Amino acid sequence: MEIIIASDLAPTKINSHIFQTDDILTKMDENFKNEWFNADFRILNLETVLGEKENLKPINKAGPNIIADSKCIYGIKKLNPDLVLLSNNHILDYGEKGLNNTLKKLDENNINYTGIINSINEEYNGYIFEMENIKFGIYNVCENEFSVATSKSKGANPFIESKVYLEIQKLKKTVDHLIVVFHGGKEFYRYPTPNLQRICRCFVDFGADAVIVQHTHCIGSEEIYKDKTILYGQGNFIFYNDEYVDDKSVLDTALLVKIIIEDKKLKIKYIPIERCEGLVKISDNKSIIKEFENRSNDIKKEDFININYEEFAKEMLNTYLKVFDRRKITNRLINKFLINKFYEKIYKKGDYIGISNIIECEAHRELLITGLKGKIKELEKEKK
Repeated sequence: MEIIIASDLAPTKINSHIFQTDDILTKMDENFKNEWFNADFRILNLETVLGEKENLKPINKAGPNIIADSKCIYGIKKLNPDLVLLSNNHILDYGEKGLNNTLKKLDENNINYTGIINSINEEYNGYIFEMENIKFGIYNVCENEFSVATSKSKGANPFIESKVYLEIQKLKKTVDHLIVVFHGGKEFYRYPTPNLQRICRCFVDFGADAVIVQHTHCIGSEEIYKDKTILYGQGNFIFYNDEYVDDKSVLDTALLVKIIIEDKKLKIKYIPIERCEGLVKISDNKSIIKEFENRSNDIKKEDFININYEEFAKEMLNTYLKVFDRRKITNRLINKFLINKFYEKIYKKGDYIGISNIIECEAHRELLITGLKGKIKELEKEKK
């Protein structure tokens, strides 16, 4: 028995026309199709709103608002997913109207989905399915960015620690195997952050048999914790988001996660894939898995995760400081005259949105704090 899980799918300019027609399968790699369609259960993450821009209004947020034409549902249906994951940071990019249109398209095409709740006051029960008298649970959750449900509105299932851990614990009691798919972590970073490792280990402590981290857009590393697998970064599935990335090479490769059940025991196999003509193909590049294994060995080293993350935070600190600091020479001169609420006047809506996201989102907040602490240590050393 095999379950196969793919990460982020979002039709973009390069391949939207392929998804809108009925011939997507004729353009796909045969080896990929064999792996994908021979699985007993197929799961993917839908990283976009389905709808028409002229009918929908983008929300105010930091980062891009992603949308694909509703007709792209044709190609998604051709992939025949048994379950679509929706708890991610883009599913509310065009508001609740855009979300509802996406759900409508999935419903009309009899595609099952999970990861959405009506409000944070609602219990999320995950998704349960059964094969060969074995019950499986999928728990889908994402970090707190612009897509999550609130007390008054529908959205993605947000990571609220006490709530999430108790829901995982409760779901595990009703199934034989529980898989947690967490949409979080720092984009384009190939290792777990200290906080991400803590969170994913807690998922296992509360009942997860495997944890898969998506959202990072690159292949990360693997940890075996209490005999359970944690994958820190799966890479994209079909998501050509090059325009938002400096180092485009990180987007070229990814992993399919194949979960094999033998004698009721869960085993995980990784299948490397690479981008090909707007879609993907199975990769025969042995270095993909080799580098993945090397990174997985790295995180076993004492204090590697903390030291490497501190270096990464040091590199990224200036990026975050730019969001907070809008001081120019003219601004400093004007400020000498003590204009009332000066900074409130010079900051624009985008500034407030960006700052709010850095503070609210777990991955951004952790990186900023680590970078600031590292800088403080540097300045203290300079004084000595």
